[in-house]
Amino acid sequence: MSRLFHYLIPTLISTFVLVSNGAHAKPSNSELTVKHDAPKSYTVVKGDTLWDISALYLDSPWLWPRLWQINPEIDNPHLIYPGDKLTLIWRDGQPVLSLKPMVKLSPKVRVLDKQALPTVPEGLVLPYLKSDRLVDMEVLATSEKVLGASHGRKYLTSEDSLFISGHQKQQKWGIYRVAAEFKRDDKVMLALKRIASATLLNAEPEFTGLTVTNQQQEILVNDLALPETGIETLGLSTTFYPQPSPPNSQATILGALEGVEYVGQNQIVVIDKGTKDELRQGSMFELYQQGSKVFKQGNEFSYQEERGAGELQLPDTPIGSLMVIRPYPFFSLALITDSKAPIDKNVTALSPESSQTSLSESPKDNQT
Repeated sequence: MSRLFHYLIPTLISTFVLVSNGAHAKPSNSELTVKHDAPKSYTVVKGDTLWDISALYLDSPWLWPRLWQINPEIDNPHLIYPGDKLTLIWRDGQPVLSLKPMVKLSPKVRVLDKQALPTVPEGLVLPYLKSDRLVDMEVLATSEKVLGASHGRKYLTSEDSLFISGHQKQQKWGIYRVAAEFKRDDKVMLALKRIASATLLNAEPEFTGLTVTNQQQEILVNDLALPETGIETLGLSTTFYPQPSPPNSQATILGALEGVEYVGQNQIVVIDKGTKDELRQGSMFELYQQGSKVFKQGNEFSYQEERGAGELQLPDTPIGSLMVIRPYPFFSLALITDSKAPIDKNVTALSPESSQTSLSESPKDNQT
């Protein structure tokens, strides 16, 4: 466990604020505030993540780009490595984190014998970057399918060699099954549940043999077979940095990737915004639970609407945050980075840089 753990436990506090007229985020031009007990300097150790370090200094880790001092002497200014020393300084009255690289060969060359810090633990995002988890109908129709095994049994296990359609050369494969369907206007995407992992065994002209290396449940004939590819070829990475989604943007959680009704921290959801909405890896949203309506009849209050009763709208409540880990044109896969209550489709995702307005009206008595 990294030394950062010992910093975070006593200092990590809620990253959200509930105000009297409803939940809202700080505007983008507000003064950047660093935690009062943030360390003046910190040396990065193996096991740290960028999200950990952001939360060490900021109540709102998605404001990291405003704190992080980009170093022009480094090829990729957003990468941080174990051994690097971060120093908190003040410039023109604003806090700034500067970096002293552990090793530097020349003004433009960095020793890359260690892996840069991932944004969050790689195990949470890497499986969703190596192969598609959201596909459209065309991909579904043209993907390779599981043909079965030589023994002809319905259910296939890790002890079986299975065959997929076509002559394939890709070494690593994922076996998937459609778990849910998501819609945005006339756009439809299908969420895939990973069933197993497999590697190439042999290839024949009309089919290819695979060896199952890892399995979550039985494989069925006609399950999908998708090749695993390098995430760099897709323009994806595990070292993106957290940043607010575009100001005033709002997203709807369409559901969990694997079809469950409720999710929590470190689980994946599908939202109805993507690259066409200027989202990218690391785009952050705050999550709000819609405030309940209360009905007033005389001096009594109730959640049940009654004829002639006045209506009070209670404010929305911040209950967590999410981070886009893989954007598609019209949809995105997002990681729940924090949750104070179960997250479902009724939760609203709002940009942290939205103006200071509540999603709901302030409580008031609407007499009828």
